[in-house]
Amino acid sequence: MRFFGPVSLSALFLAAAIPAAQAASPLYSLAATVPLGGGAHWDYLHYHAATGQLFIAHGKTVSVVDTATNKLQGDITGLDDTHGITFDPATGLGYTDSSGTQTLSVFNPTTLKVEKTLPSLDDTDGMVFDPASKKIFVAAGDSAAVLALDPANDAEMKIPLGGAPEFLAVNGKGQLFVALNDKNEMAEVDTNTGQVTANWPLPGCEAPTGMAIDPESQRVFASCQNGKLVVVNTMTGKEVALLPIGKGSDSAAFDATRHLVFSANSTGTLSIIHEASANHYEVLSSVKTRIGARTMAVNETNGDVYLVAAKPEGKGVVKHPGFAPRYKFEPGTLTLLVYHPAS
Repeated sequence: MRFFGPVSLSALFLAAAIPAAQAASPLYSLAATVPLGGGAHWDYLHYHAATGQLFIAHGKTVSVVDTATNKLQGDITGLDDTHGITFDPATGLGYTDSSGTQTLSVFNPTTLKVEKTLPSLDDTDGMVFDPASKKIFVAAGDSAAVLALDPANDAEMKIPLGGAPEFLAVNGKGQLFVALNDKNEMAEVDTNTGQVTANWPLPGCEAPTGMAIDPESQRVFASCQNGKLVVVNTMTGKEVALLPIGKGSDSAAFDATRHLVFSANSTGTLSIIHEASANHYEVLSSVKTRIGARTMAVNETNGDVYLVAAKPEGKGVVKHPGFAPRYKFEPGTLTLLVYHPAS
């Protein structure tokens, strides 16, 4: 397990009064790059602790990297515009989507072969496994719904949300939290019944996209396109904090070992926030990454942070005032970026 060194840990985390601006060196440094090839259209990453593999959804494939060696193991093929990835712990099988064909693919992480295909909804995006209900939940933006799948029998249920979901998070106690990108809201869903139990406004947050959660402190984190991250009390729906991050976030993550909240931003930064307590959050110095590195995964065992980027084609175009530019990327330049915590 790769921790921060004892001196830097005490200086950084125990003294909450020390501003992040005083940090003398980056908290994370680029340790490895892994060329992935293929088209430069990608979405979510998923670190699978059970096997030590990193799964990267991009276009018609899911690329698989052995994180012990940072070597590309191979690709899961036969997909069509894939986005989300998750696993069923009972079988060890993985699930990903093909939004182009409105299907879900069930794959073996050892053979990297698709074993079966299931129907899905329009415009699938992020997905997550819920240990309380033992179901898989898939966000479907254009469907304004979440798909609930029972992997034990492949039974499916559509849960209407009244807004476009991007990503989601579970607390393991029967609550699902969904970012509604077009409503600037967060929906709460009972994972056992499929009922929407609350819709919470997110003041100061425009277009919530990334989602992460700390079940222990009962806080959920939503990263927003206007350069803000909102912290919400999962018991009350009340906003606890509104914090600055980089613009263009498409993914948030939480490292429970180090009590760090992350936002991956397309403007080329990794925002880092320290959770000092359930109601106290400290913005730390951001880490320079690469343009387009907007999705991420975290390895809590050693603290590594994984991002993906590609070489931009020309200048980005701002399509929404106050949001990050959007870029096109050169095919064949897709690269995994591995960041180690400083020691």
